[in-house]
Amino acid sequence: MSSPSSTTVALTDEPMAGVSPAAPIPYFQPLDIVRFLAAVLILITHSYDHWTDVPRIAAATTGPDGQPAWWALKLKVFVGSFNIGVDIFFLMSGFLITYLLLVEKQRYGRIDIKSFYMRRVLRIWPLYYFCVAMAPVLTHFAHEPAANMPMHLLFLGNFDLMKNGWGSTAVNHLWSICIEEHFYLVWPLLIAFVPRPKLTTVFGAVILLSFLTRIYYFYFEPGTYNTLYLHTLCRWDALAIGSLFAYAHFHGYGLPRVPAAMRWMLYGATLLVFANDAYGNWDNIFLLSFKKYVFLGVIAFFIGNVLFNPDSAVQWRGRTIFHYFGKISYGIYMFHGFVIFALVRAFPMFHTSFFIGWVLLFTLIISAASYELVEKPILRLKKYFDAFRQQRAKLREPEPAPAVPV
Repeated sequence: MSSPSSTTVALTDEPMAGVSPAAPIPYFQPLDIVRFLAAVLILITHSYDHWTDVPRIAAATTGPDGQPAWWALKLKVFVGSFNIGVDIFFLMSGFLITYLLLVEKQRYGRIDIKSFYMRRVLRIWPLYYFCVAMAPVLTHFAHEPAANMPMHLLFLGNFDLMKNGWGSTAVNHLWSICIEEHFYLVWPLLIAFVPRPKLTTVFGAVILLSFLTRIYYFYFEPGTYNTLYLHTLCRWDALAIGSLFAYAHFHGYGLPRVPAAMRWMLYGATLLVFANDAYGNWDNIFLLSFKKYVFLGVIAFFIGNVLFNPDSAVQWRGRTIFHYFGKISYGIYMFHGFVIFALVRAFPMFHTSFFIGWVLLFTLIISAASYELVEKPILRLKKYFDAFRQQRAKLREPEPAPAVPV
């Protein structure tokens, strides 16, 4: 294997004047808490049905006629919509990856494709392949459905689940990782080879392609809910919206000036609509086509205010325990299904009214252990695949002192 610096893409764009290639890339610290909140939303929606199976909770949510109480039905719909956390992850991934690639291209005039891929491999693959390896174990010892191993090994598991339905606990949640891997494969090539002024057209084309793909499956292949939910092209629009957000920030486009009262009204109205609507309800063409853009637009506006508006009511800066939870959010997403499985099947003493709390607690413990003992040592290897690290180190070296004639 050649050295990381040997695989680069030469481009015509020159670094922008006044920008130091050695300057540190900004770290968007509030996004750590957004990641944690998105992971918790997914954990809650996956734990909720098991929580309502607890006899005490089942009795409390059932009316005198033996049917679920009206508020329990409303709560179920509301919590079921927490799967919007996946789209929040997609939105943030599109923003961060695109912004980092734009900065790299600006500073060095090219993108180190190989280094980008290797950094993604070090971040994603260890936990992903651990989950895939657990599928045969759960099949053998817990009589779980067998997983299509070749498809999941090749990051095509979302297409397998799309065709055959949900299967093993070990791989059911990996569909979103597959979609992200498809994004990581293509996006650096787009940023590298497409001239910067044309990128907004490309991002818009991806959103339009995703939009048209959903319409096609809705009209011409009815009854394909799993396809609409799991197909890569049906979900790439959230990533492309995040990319447009990154492009706007990179070029200095600020947020519109909205008074604080108007912002709170917007957030409150959106939350009210969200609480009374199923996010995954696509019964008609409007819900299928436009609803997600309304919610994602408000979420992007909220994140933008948290990141860049000094007057934002929410200030998630500084070091807190929740920022650390954001750093281990990948583990939270990958391990929470195993924790739910274990607490329901092997440790019923935790299947109580506090079930969701127990799931969160044990998931945090396991994710922190995984991050400190496994992920962090692997992530240290990323320094060997730091884009143009030798060039940056050379730029940081002080100028030699001029020779003094004798």
